[in-house]
Amino acid sequence: MNHSLFSFTGRSLRFKARLIVFATVILFVPVVWQAGQAQQHIDATAVVKLAGPRIVAVQAGSLLEQKLDISVVLRDQITTPLLLATGSVVAHLAPGSNPSEDRWQFNTIELSGVYADWQRARAEKEFNIKRLTKIRELTAAQTQSQGLVVERLRKLVATGTEAIRDLTAAEANLLQVQLEGQKAVYEAETALTVATRNRAALERTLLQDGVDPVLLENAASGTSLIKADVPELKISLVSAGQACVAKFYGLPGQTFNGKVKSLAPALSAEQHTLRVFFELPDVNNKFKPGMYAEIGLGTDPRMAILVPSDAVLHSKNADFVFIGNGPGLWKITEVQVGESIGDKVEILAGLQGGEKIIGTGAILLKPMLVQALLNEEAAKEMQPDGVSK
Repeated sequence: MNHSLFSFTGRSLRFKARLIVFATVILFVPVVWQAGQAQQHIDATAVVKLAGPRIVAVQAGSLLEQKLDISVVLRDQITTPLLLATGSVVAHLAPGSNPSEDRWQFNTIELSGVYADWQRARAEKEFNIKRLTKIRELTAAQTQSQGLVVERLRKLVATGTEAIRDLTAAEANLLQVQLEGQKAVYEAETALTVATRNRAALERTLLQDGVDPVLLENAASGTSLIKADVPELKISLVSAGQACVAKFYGLPGQTFNGKVKSLAPALSAEQHTLRVFFELPDVNNKFKPGMYAEIGLGTDPRMAILVPSDAVLHSKNADFVFIGNGPGLWKITEVQVGESIGDKVEILAGLQGGEKIIGTGAILLKPMLVQALLNEEAAKEMQPDGVSK
């Protein structure tokens, strides 16, 4: 009796368990189906997506579009620097009546020594130039004098008043004078060549140490020579004659205007920077050799393109903005940026003015920018060798 009861109870429990499982499956399947349908609906109505190579589509009226600040690119005349560079005072020519070589003050003892060697090399070169000129004049005079002797003897020998041996001796002396003259001229030319090379080598050393020899020679009394180092990527923005401004860390609140005098002929091998040289009047000796300064290069009035700093996005060692390309479409465009001016940045290349761009909120589209660049790289890798896109 008890055994039958237990058997019936077990079957009842198993039946109830199966019923619960079946009901759970019936209820769960619609939920999964509805979730899948919702996911498909979201994908079909993406708020933002790539609509083509470097083209981003933003859904009209979406919350994302409302967060994008649209502005028009304008052109304006500015005098702010094209670029900023770190500079320093290399030398100062103190006022006085003594020779300039005794009044130059340099930022390092090594540079002072190179300057002294360069001065000696200049004196040696000038001496050898004068020496070569004198030797040439002496050789020409001796050759001419001995030539006249030979000509006179030839006439006397022809008339029979002089012996032939005297003419032969005179001709030998003429050859001797010519050979000795050529030797003296060669030695003088060699000495001048060596002096010229030494001076040129010291001039290169001066340039590497941060001072232009031409400015050393022509600087007025009470002048300081300044150098600035411009990164290799920015050297196209610098030229001789352009206006510049210096702000010294040791003289806060003061600004000094000048002009670029010259550029170094080669880049620094260690830092890959280009030396820029200019001078500033400094009668009161404000600029001590060794003082550092922030140098603004290219302060001449110019028409510039300014965009909000938030509009520029950096990726893959380049800068980009989003330009309007139709309703809801934005084209990813590479630009070359200059210095920041307040909350704006100057665009040196890539924009002409008048374009519609995304300002504040552009950062929200950066994932699309990154994806577009990745797609381009993938497409290039899949191309056969020798085929250009």
